[in-house]
Formats: sequence, C-alpha cells, structure tokens
Amino acid sequence: MLLKPFDFGIIIPAFGLVLASFFFVYSGAADQSIIHLKAESGEWLFPQDAVETITVQGPLGDTVIAIQGGAARVLSSPCANQTCVAAGAIHSHGQWTACLPNKVMVYIDGTAALGDSGRRGAGDESGVDATVW
Repeated sequence: MLLKPFDFGIIIPAFGLVLASFFFVYSGAADQSIIHLKAESGEWLFPQDAVETITVQGPLGDTVIAIQGGAARVLSSPCANQTCVAAGAIHSHGQWTACLPNKVMVYIDGTAALGDSGRRGAGDESGVDATVW
C-alpha cells in the first residue's frame, strides 16, 4: 500500500492533534486533595498541606483532629473504645477515619473546591453529601 501526498496531509495533522490533546490533558497541575471534616455542627474543608488542630463538638463531647504533614488523624475523642484514635493517620485520596459514637468523620477527597472561608455550615446544601466507593 502506497501513501500519497494527500494521505500525509491527513496523517500529520491528526498525529499533531493527538499529541496536542495528550499535553492538554496530562500537563495540567494536579488537583490538591482536600481534607473534609464533617460533624453534626458543620463541615470544614482544609487543604491537605494545612497545619491545624481542630476541636469538634459532638454528641458525646469534643473530638480533636490534627492535620499535619499531609495527613489527618484523630488525636482524642470521648468515645469508649477509642477505635478512631487507634486507626492512625490518613494521607491518601479516598481514605477516611471516623468517630462513629461522636458522629465525626474525616476523609480525603481530590475533587472538592475549597471555598473562600473553608467552612460550610450544617444547613448548606451546595456540596456533595455522599461518597460512593
């Protein structure tokens, strides 16, 4: 099969289009992961590189969460068995930890946009309200 000049006129631009789309898709900056902290009193969003210690009020008392070094962990909680504290730190997209008796959940997601204040109130219905695994 012989290629004719018109064939090159189609093949070369098509190859250039594929190459340009590759760079368009893969050269963008990676989305920064967001640490979600949810409780009955509200929802807080932090960039994963934040350095924070947050105290969240739950039905049983205060749960203390630390965000440092790209990871989040429950430092203390008033629950009886302390499973949330023993679970350790989460650091990757999709990981989560929770203090179920105190109704506090922490998870890492790379799809949320951090708003101006970094916090949404309990009555705000503007964000994602569930995660599908």
